[in-house]
Amino acid sequence: MKPEQLDAIIEPMKATHASGINQTYEWRIQQLKAMEKMLRNHQDEWKDAVFQDLGKEVSECLVIEVSLVLADVTYMIKNLKSFMKPTHVPGSLLYSFSKSRILKKPLRSPGVLVIGPFNYPIQLNIQPALGSLAGGNPTVIKPSVLTPATSKLMKKLVEQYFDPGALQVVLGDIPITTALLQREWGKIMFTGSSRVGKVIAEAAAKTLTPIILELGGKCPAYVDETSPDLTSVAHRLIWGKTINSGQTCVAPDYVLCHEQHISKLCDEMVKSLKIQFGDNPEKSELARIVTVEATKNHIAKLKEVENCQNGSRIICGGSSKCNPSKRHVAPTIVLNPPLNSKLMQEEIFAPILPVISVSSKEEAKAFINAMPGTPLSVYVFTKSERIFRSVIDDCPAAASARNDVLVQAGSSYLPFGGLGSSGYGTYHGKYSFDAFTHLHPTMHRFCGPGLDFNLLRYHPFKGLKGKMLINVGANVPPMPVLHIPLLLHVAAVGLLAYFMIPSSMLQIMGNILAGGLESVAQWLRTLSQV
Repeated sequence: MKPEQLDAIIEPMKATHASGINQTYEWRIQQLKAMEKMLRNHQDEWKDAVFQDLGKEVSECLVIEVSLVLADVTYMIKNLKSFMKPTHVPGSLLYSFSKSRILKKPLRSPGVLVIGPFNYPIQLNIQPALGSLAGGNPTVIKPSVLTPATSKLMKKLVEQYFDPGALQVVLGDIPITTALLQREWGKIMFTGSSRVGKVIAEAAAKTLTPIILELGGKCPAYVDETSPDLTSVAHRLIWGKTINSGQTCVAPDYVLCHEQHISKLCDEMVKSLKIQFGDNPEKSELARIVTVEATKNHIAKLKEVENCQNGSRIICGGSSKCNPSKRHVAPTIVLNPPLNSKLMQEEIFAPILPVISVSSKEEAKAFINAMPGTPLSVYVFTKSERIFRSVIDDCPAAASARNDVLVQAGSSYLPFGGLGSSGYGTYHGKYSFDAFTHLHPTMHRFCGPGLDFNLLRYHPFKGLKGKMLINVGANVPPMPVLHIPLLLHVAAVGLLAYFMIPSSMLQIMGNILAGGLESVAQWLRTLSQV
């Protein structure tokens, strides 16, 4: 597509907004159900496309790319009606005889732009679009050019299942993305590198378009001296580092291990690699790096460490076992790499895991805080809740997990997002709905004599009237939310009680009520005397 053709994409979305149909539950649920069908009915095509692009094994692809998104779709379909309900909130006594609500409305026209990455080409494009559609926003997905098979399939299926006024996929390189960013949007969602994220943010600022940035970072894992079973720890670390061949933004980027356990942990991780990928990982289920160029960059980082004379050591793997033409980077464990090496200064988007020995929790925390940027997650392996809290309280990160990795990012009930250099804004589950919804505050007031505190709010404010207004404004309690069905229920119970409760008991209750009213009157007299 050429940049000048974008009007044909935008106009149907504007028409949807102008019609107002996207504000309805019926329109939104129709889009969610179409998304569910598109994912369920074409799983073979999805897995084949992702295999072409990234070499992902079938089960890994279907679980992480399709099933996790379907879980979010199911969750959203089940809860959409309740998410859309207006929220009734208390109001000020100054505005008595009023009703305050927060309505859940779509963002501004024409809708939402989702710019997706290459590493999870289904999940990280469809999941944000799901939240956007649930929020009532026509949406454009701009997938990565690095995953052409998946991007082309996505465009084909979206055209089959969705009206152009609801969801479209735009293919193209930098000129197309630049042209899209020059338009006004209700919101832009970008997942990718910090470098490109800054470009997106700068472009969005020119049109005052709010954005969600899901960026990267070096996620640390700390294995404390109170660590649980090291075999389990090793399996989880290796799984988290090798899923999608390490091309996961929340993968453990490096491990800090207490010196008491470092030898055994390394041994266990080598065993885990052999169990999961055999003696020749290149022939195993391990996914491929996205491009030959990226593969060569990872190999260069390994060679830099291999050529150092500072005592660092390759425990397993290494550059000699990589194959750039096949986009294969061998799973590699590096012990104590130089801190100034690219391996330790840049995010590692490959199955390469540095392991650094530390002597205490305090040394581990200092190490984490000295690293550049704010990680998307920090992982702590310990039997102690106190130690876990100490690490996550003292080491800023967007999220955390204890005794596991990655799992917090796969829940529809937890928000997923960055902090500082790793991005801002959250989504997943209800948080996706909230991220792409405008909270529209509205108040309904009744009109009539005496409903404005005997004109207390109006000029002139001299004398006692002004003093009362100042004190009422500062001290007045909120008016509770009044639900008509509840009031009717209370009235019915009151009438029933009137006829059933003995007159002597009613007299006692009346005295209590009178005492309460006298207290309120005394409070109002005090205000008027200030």
